[in-house]
Amino acid sequence: MLSLGAPGIRWRGRRKMARLRDARVLRAAAVAAVVLVLAGLLLQREVLAPDDGDAGVVSDGARPAEGELAPDFTLTTPEGEPIALSDFRGKTVVLNFWATWCPPCRAEMPELQQVWEERGEGRDLVVLAVDVEEGADAVTEFVENFGLTFPVALDADGSVADRYGLPGLPSTFFIDARGVLRSQVLGPVFGELLEAGIAAADAGGEAPSPTSARPPAR
Repeated sequence: MLSLGAPGIRWRGRRKMARLRDARVLRAAAVAAVVLVLAGLLLQREVLAPDDGDAGVVSDGARPAEGELAPDFTLTTPEGEPIALSDFRGKTVVLNFWATWCPPCRAEMPELQQVWEERGEGRDLVVLAVDVEEGADAVTEFVENFGLTFPVALDADGSVADRYGLPGLPSTFFIDARGVLRSQVLGPVFGELLEAGIAAADAGGEAPSPTSARPPAR
């Protein structure tokens, strides 16, 4: 009986080993599936990463609507001085959100600087560049390297970017002299896009402000 039982014990052992092998195969398959999912997520993150030159996602908040007052804010310059959007009421404002690590942001800076030199510096237009979630040292180095002379502000905690519902960087908002948002470009702004945005803000500055317009007579 013992001799006959031995094969049965060994057979039961084989069944147990088979079950263990099956379990190991299932575990290995599960691990492989997890690895594939993680790899997919990492690949997606790389596609959206800032260094790719595409706009890294900044905020999922709602963007302000054109025709409404642009959200006001007060930030600081890299030198630590306060600066507010409302400081420039009475001028067309090209409000640009950017970061030093963003290739499209770097690409559009020379054109923004040219616009500032042609119409800014005490005249009827201001370029206000808001850096998102970076420190003063990195921004100062960038500004010096690119020879930028227009106002720069630091949105260190990303709160202003959130208020403007940025889907990525760069993003530019064209605000008229009355503080009303007239146009926006989500992505790099060059040539005709830049000119059209400024033209819309210039024209809007001559229209009544939504907050001051009188209701129609009854």
